[in-house]
Amino acid sequence: MDKKQLLRLGGSAAGAVLPFWLLDLTLRTATGCAAWYPLYAVAPNLFSLGFGALFVALCLLPQRRTVGRILYGLIYAVWAVYAVVQYGIWRIFDRFLFLSDFLFAGEGLGFAGYIRQLIDARFVLVAVLLVLWGVLGVWRLPESLPRRRVCPVLVLFFALTQFVAPRLYAPVPETLDWDSWQSSGYEYERFSSSTYDLALTGPYQFVVRDACLSIVPDADAAEQRAQIDAFFDERPAHENNQMTGLLSGKNLILVQLESVDDFVLNDKNTPTLARLQREGINFAEFYTPQYANGYTFNTEFAAQTGIYPYANGNVAYSLSRSAFPYALGNLFEDVGYAANSFHKSEAKFYNRGAMHQAFGYEQYHSALAYAQDELQAGDDRFLIDCDELYSAMIAQQPFADFLITYSGHLGYDEIDALTTYALEQFPEYKDDSRPYEINGLLAKARLTDEMFAHLLARLEEDGLLENTVICVYDDHYAYGLTDRAVLEEYSEAAGGRLLERTPCFIWYEGCTPQTVTKTLQTVDLLPTLANLFGMKVPDTMGRDAFDPDYEGYVIFPNGGWLTDTAYAENGQIVWNNGMTDAEVSEMNAYARRFQEVNDAILDTDYYAQATE
Repeated sequence: MDKKQLLRLGGSAAGAVLPFWLLDLTLRTATGCAAWYPLYAVAPNLFSLGFGALFVALCLLPQRRTVGRILYGLIYAVWAVYAVVQYGIWRIFDRFLFLSDFLFAGEGLGFAGYIRQLIDARFVLVAVLLVLWGVLGVWRLPESLPRRRVCPVLVLFFALTQFVAPRLYAPVPETLDWDSWQSSGYEYERFSSSTYDLALTGPYQFVVRDACLSIVPDADAAEQRAQIDAFFDERPAHENNQMTGLLSGKNLILVQLESVDDFVLNDKNTPTLARLQREGINFAEFYTPQYANGYTFNTEFAAQTGIYPYANGNVAYSLSRSAFPYALGNLFEDVGYAANSFHKSEAKFYNRGAMHQAFGYEQYHSALAYAQDELQAGDDRFLIDCDELYSAMIAQQPFADFLITYSGHLGYDEIDALTTYALEQFPEYKDDSRPYEINGLLAKARLTDEMFAHLLARLEEDGLLENTVICVYDDHYAYGLTDRAVLEEYSEAAGGRLLERTPCFIWYEGCTPQTVTKTLQTVDLLPTLANLFGMKVPDTMGRDAFDPDYEGYVIFPNGGWLTDTAYAENGQIVWNNGMTDAEVSEMNAYARRFQEVNDAILDTDYYAQATE
């Protein structure tokens, strides 16, 4: 082969590599990754070119060009589908999926109808570009028989990119402070923010590094446990307060709402819930930060354990064998309660069958096991109206039941069967002056509200109401509304400082109404209930809402935080109504440490020591 032919071969090979880089560039551009890391930065582009070279080398191995083209098309198609899926996920959640999040695919099938609403001009443009790059690559694949000669060069280039690219990130700070997240090298090592991580690496290295970190053992467990011990030792020990033991001996029904946002819960839309909130202990500044991509189970796990799930994956499948002796079910069971959980879905979704057992619940009860069809099971009223399910709730006293509602689940448009059903049940919500999705959301919430009306009636009929506490919190804000502007408009009208503010309250007969304005977060629910029911408050990431030593705060997965007086996002102050610079710096550092300790608890199965 002469020099001219060699150059031609190299040019063709390079032309076949470029589409993989263009796929990466299209995805990062379409999803706003430039806000996290520059599109022109060398490292992510080098990674993508390197993987492109590796893929092309594989396609040049077959002797027949046709076979190579087919192989190229298959490899590219897999990544193109992956890019489209990630783009759709980003449009919904403003983040990407880690590999472990794909274990939620079964639950995610319910999003199919909702995703169809995202197909607009932008979505089509991204898809068309991805197809165009693939066609270009298939066409440019070298055709001459000696093309295998370029394979070693391509593989060597891939190896060099794997060696060079990670060394182009900013160095990891010797002393980790609040702003460590700003170091690209630190984030590459930690790999905890999916959006930042894909911006740093491009999709190919994102998948490979995610997979490697899922396999490689974590840092020294003894060192991590020492870090956790120090964190808890430095925190003021919980002491009894005026609310300690207030609810001792009473039954508990803990209810996690589905998408009943703060602007949804009011006298007009949800009269029963609004009355309970008004007559009970209302936590007016309660926030549900979303760490994991399975938003419902994210909050479920945090409320049950007082720990947030990993921000870079799920815990429903990876930690089902971990010990959670201080989870709510276990706490109540230890003092003689019968603990059971109830929801529409089958036990395999979010691995609830195993996880709820780990939380201490004797049995997970699925409405689908008793309902005639999906629609009946999706109506929250069925959880109470079904005699078998209700009987399981009250069979033994005292009881601690955990109910997870479903009716409010997205979508809210004309093609969603449950939305159509809810609007038929409550035609008064058909209001042409507002978006159809708002009508659907409110009608679905009314199904949930009537579940509470039926619950109160049955408890009173059975003589149980006067000795039963009902604790209610929401799983997340109504992110299922496809128009973000509409969501923000309604949320602001309800007075929320952030979208993540959601309802949380405790009600029981004879309760003296009170409003707690302290800034609280999901993990605070467990220690607050433990204190109210007279149990020893365990060391978790949460704090008792009535602890006078706890000023209240929310820690978000991106390093941001919220207190009564200030809000920081990505380590930067957004607004400040009284914190000094020193206090801001201290809170920034604490937020980072909070996340590290939280993850270390999960990494080391920290609470297993309590069962030994």
